[in-house]
Amino acid sequence: MYYIFGFLLVLLSASCFGIMGILAKYAYAANITIGTLLFFRFFFAAVLFWSLILFKKIPFQLRFKQISILFMMGTGGYALMAILLFTSFSLLPVSLASTAYYLYPLFVMILNSMFSKQLFEKSHSVSIIFSLLGLYFVLGAEFNQINIIGLMSSVGCAVLYSVYIILTEKIQGEINVYISSAFVTSFASISIFIFSMFRQDVNLNFHASGWLSVLGISFFSTFLAILTFAKGIERIGSSKAALLSIFEPIITVLFSYLLFHESLGRSQKFGIFLILLSALLTNIGWKKISLTNKHAKSIFYEETTRNIRK
Repeated sequence: MYYIFGFLLVLLSASCFGIMGILAKYAYAANITIGTLLFFRFFFAAVLFWSLILFKKIPFQLRFKQISILFMMGTGGYALMAILLFTSFSLLPVSLASTAYYLYPLFVMILNSMFSKQLFEKSHSVSIIFSLLGLYFVLGAEFNQINIIGLMSSVGCAVLYSVYIILTEKIQGEINVYISSAFVTSFASISIFIFSMFRQDVNLNFHASGWLSVLGISFFSTFLAILTFAKGIERIGSSKAALLSIFEPIITVLFSYLLFHESLGRSQKFGIFLILLSALLTNIGWKKISLTNKHAKSIFYEETTRNIRK
């Protein structure tokens, strides 16, 4: 149940992140600029996290090194990731930019194998192949128009996100998830505000209906998404959480179909099938690990009992 709950938490996070593009579409229709949307996204999320900390009366006393890591996760993580991703969207077809961005599960596993000495499992390697092929069919990537800067921006965003995921796992034993999320979103909102002011991209002259999209993105696609993802990592680890996050574009496609009546082609249905298959393979890997751990504990218990009897 522990792993299954972690599985569900990451899926909920992926769903919340997946609807962000849908909510952003409504926000843009209300004449909200990218800078304004990103600033309020992180600002309101930070307010929610700090309110939760005050409500729960969670004490915290962070060292300078810990604050520095959270600062990097907020500015060099979420803030810079958002800027790079939207830059790639402006220079590349959205399908190609998204496909390049969702290479981050591969980067997570590579970085984990390099620095944490975690070995690739066969089920994970096959899952990556199926998930990337599935993304290709779901997003319908067009490779005939490639802008190098746009491609580098998208891949750079994937690399940054993989580092962010690993850092999230590293600090969880030291910093409360509510505290870390509050600092990260606060640093992100400040850096986005400075960047947007420099570009003169902050504008409050938009339709009142746009606030619904802003609040939706702030609560569901930021506050709840970050919280459930961090809680999910506690239970299943960063590599598996990254693989399951591949469900984000599926959620986007499904909601586009339901809300905007965008039809699903055969290739998109086939892509969804491949991604579901990749999640199944990942889940099989968890069960093997769980059974192995139980077997190891059983052997340890038997050996300990024998030694006591002797």
